[in-house]
Parts: sequence; C-alpha cells; structure tokens
Amino acid sequence: MSVMIEIYYHKPADSQREALISKCLADHDGKVTYREDDNDKTICLTAEFTTWENAAAATTALRMAGEHVEGPSDYGGS
Repeated sequence: MSVMIEIYYHKPADSQREALISKCLADHDGKVTYREDDNDKTICLTAEFTTWENAAAATTALRMAGEHVEGPSDYGGS
C-alpha cells in the first residue's frame, strides 16, 4: 500500500516552487506521481510514499515552508 499527500497552490504555475517541493519530497523518499492543472485557480501535486512516517515527515516540512498540504492518507490496495 502507498501513502499519499496532496500539495495545492494558487496559479500561475511556478517551476521553481515545484522543484523545491520535489526536493523536499525526495528528501523523505517520496515523489510527485500526478500533477493536476485543469481548473482556473489551483495546481495540485499528488505525491506518493511507501511509508506513513515518510509522508508525515514531508507533510510537516512542507507545511513549515508555508505550503498547503492535505493528507497523509492511504492510497491503493494492500
């Protein structure tokens, strides 16, 4: 089973911001697996981890950096 978090930010797209988010995720053994950019206001990055602990640590780090994060939550089957 995977564990996921979602990171939301207001448009416009910001490649530097997404690079910093990706680095934080990688520091906690996570990665962006889906990028949603289909509405007028926000971008959502879905990140997956193999452990709850890594997802929780990344969530804390991203929130401390000022990002809006939802999760962690279980993702997928057993």
